[in-house]
Amino acid sequence: MTNNPSNDQLQTKLDELMSQLMTTEEASEQWGLSQDHIKRLCDKKVVACKRGKTWLILKDQPNPKHD
Repeated sequence: MTNNPSNDQLQTKLDELMSQLMTTEEASEQWGLSQDHIKRLCDKKVVACKRGKTWLILKDQPNPKHD
């Protein structure tokens, strides 16, 4: 007997993960930096990963503008 999670449980888990991430557009608004600058920072200065054409950035890291 397998104990597979339900769709509701999986959706809850996904929602929790997504609540910890932001896009470059959201980071731009939150950090007061241009979206293009944020994308450049994703390559070296902020913790992020790229999925397709979208950068996913951890929300709880410090504003790179203040470093």
